[in-house]
Amino acid sequence: MQLLSIINGLLPVVLLALFWSWESWAAFKPVENKTRYRHAFHNLLLAILNTLFLGLLFGAAVEIASQWSLDHNWGLLNQLPLGTVGKTIFALILLDGWTFCWHWMNHRIPFFWRFHRMHHSDPYMDVSTATRFHWGELTFSTLFRLLLIPLLGLQAWQIIVYGMLVFLSTQFHHANISIGRADRFFRWLFVSPDMHKIHHSQLPHETNSNYSTVFSIWDRIAGTYRMRSDLKNIHFGLPDFDLPQWQTLLGMWKTPFSKKTQTKQDRK
Repeated sequence: MQLLSIINGLLPVVLLALFWSWESWAAFKPVENKTRYRHAFHNLLLAILNTLFLGLLFGAAVEIASQWSLDHNWGLLNQLPLGTVGKTIFALILLDGWTFCWHWMNHRIPFFWRFHRMHHSDPYMDVSTATRFHWGELTFSTLFRLLLIPLLGLQAWQIIVYGMLVFLSTQFHHANISIGRADRFFRWLFVSPDMHKIHHSQLPHETNSNYSTVFSIWDRIAGTYRMRSDLKNIHFGLPDFDLPQWQTLLGMWKTPFSKKTQTKQDRK
C-alpha cells in the first residue's frame, strides 16, 4: 500500500510532464504559448486545491471502508471463488463500468451537469484539462465510490491501481496530441485522443457521446460511440462559458451556480 501510494502520488506529475512535452513537440491544434501557460496554470491550481480539499474531507475513508468490507466479508468480489489476480481484473472492469455510468449521469441529470459542465467549458483542450473538475463533482463522485466499496467488496489497493489507470488514460486522451492512424486500432479497446476529442465538442450530440474513461467498450455496448473525420474543425468548450471570466479560478468555481443553463445541452 505504501509503495502504491507513492507511485500514485508521483504518476500524475510524471504523466503531466510527459504529455506536456509531447504537446510542445507535436501539438494537434497549436495554441499560443502565453494562452497555453495561463490556461494550464488555472487548471493545475484548481487541481491542487481540489486534492487538498478532498484529502481533508475524506482522508482515509476509502481504506477504512475497504477494510470493513474485508473484515465482514461483504461485497460481490468477496463471494467469488477467484484468486487475487482474477478479483483484481474483475474489480478494474467493474470500476470502469461504474465510471462510465457516473459520467453518463453527469450529462443526463441536470443537477450533476451543472458541476460537470465546468470540465467541458475548457476552450483549449490539453493535458491539463484532465485535471479540471469542480470540487462539487469530485465530492459526489467520492461519496458514490464509498458506497460501492462494501457493495462490490473492493480493496483500497485495487482502487489505487484503477486510479493510476485513470490518470494514464485521461491525461493521454485529453492531451493536445494525435497518434495518427494508430488511433483507429487503439480505440477498439481503449479510449483514444481522437475518440475523446469528440466528447469535448461544442455540438450537443457529440458532447453526449464517448463517455468511457479507460476501456472504450462501454460506449459500443451503450450505443453512445461516435466518431467524425474532420477533427481539426472541432470547437472545444461550451458557448455560454467561453468568455475569459469563466476560465479563471473564481470563474470555474462559480460555473455550477451560474444562471446560464446551456439550454441545448440540458435538453439532451
